[in-house]
Amino acid sequence: MNKIRILLCGMGGYGEKYLREILTKDIPDAELVAIADPFAEKSALYEEARKKQYPLYSSPEEFFRDNEADLTIVSSPIHTHYPYIMLALEHGSNVLTEKPVCFNEEQIDEMMRKAEEVGRFVEVGYQLCFASQVLALKKDVLAGRYGKCLRAKTIRMMKRNDIYYSRNNWAAALYCHGEKVLDSPFSNACAHQLQNLVFVLGSEMDTTADVVKAEGKLIRVRPGIENYDTAALRFMTDGGTELYYYVTHAVDENHYGPYSEYEFENGIVIETSNDFVGKLYDGSVIDYTGYGKTSDLEKLHAAIRAIKEKTSPICTLKTSRAHTKAVLLAQELGVEDHTADAIRKIDEKNSTYYTLDGLKENLRRAYDEWRLL
Repeated sequence: MNKIRILLCGMGGYGEKYLREILTKDIPDAELVAIADPFAEKSALYEEARKKQYPLYSSPEEFFRDNEADLTIVSSPIHTHYPYIMLALEHGSNVLTEKPVCFNEEQIDEMMRKAEEVGRFVEVGYQLCFASQVLALKKDVLAGRYGKCLRAKTIRMMKRNDIYYSRNNWAAALYCHGEKVLDSPFSNACAHQLQNLVFVLGSEMDTTADVVKAEGKLIRVRPGIENYDTAALRFMTDGGTELYYYVTHAVDENHYGPYSEYEFENGIVIETSNDFVGKLYDGSVIDYTGYGKTSDLEKLHAAIRAIKEKTSPICTLKTSRAHTKAVLLAQELGVEDHTADAIRKIDEKNSTYYTLDGLKENLRRAYDEWRLL
């Protein structure tokens, strides 16, 4: 088989991670044939890309006029995902897209229909779905080792400053160029935590539990943003399982968590920073940390293998849909504005961030007690 031809759409932000992986790792089955990015020169890897003589295009439309790709990586702004994915599928290319895909369920339906029509896949880059520990845990859950899941919870807190919120024109925005982006820690930076809850509880390896109801609070701490930067939410799945989700960008810590707990009929599973350990009520301990840590870029190698082996990736549009639906359900709750009480601080990068008195402690207590704020 010839090498799998890759087009990278977007070499800034997360796109730099894909490009660095290609530049530094030996990937014998694939080659980067072009980069499409109208602002390529702003990337930290621009000079390296030029040295490698990768063809640079201002858009994927320009590339596909005279070229073909087997895999298109869509790591461009959220509002471009749908048109770029559809364009790639129409030109016979498989797709690896960053999350979130979009927040329009009709568009998701259209992309799924197009992928089936042309016989290609759309892999979605929720990296925990590709982690060896998570996959081993899910196999045990599906095998009935833990019994029915009664409830689960997850928490993550990550400070975000002016640098983060000024990195593009859609940070914490509701819309960008007419497309719904609903940017928040839930939809973006900490999306993986909710996605992993519903993924582990899916009835098949490539499916997730569906969410049917949401309640809780969305809170805006940081002045000047459209959407929220803090949330305490409870979801109900179609299988009757309660899911609790806590997140904020308005704290002093760069990283707190992620922590998760799954409560099953036969035991519990504890996650500490992407390490998972199961403890059954009969005294058995199932330590998934022996599987080691999986690279966040395993999703790229999984996409390449899927093309080579003519299989479907583990996380596709179908797998990612529950997170999209959860974000949409949560957004309907409305946002509480607490900017008047925000505490302005300066971090080690001399950049401004905001906190709320007692917020971290209140979220931690709510997490410990399985309740909303």
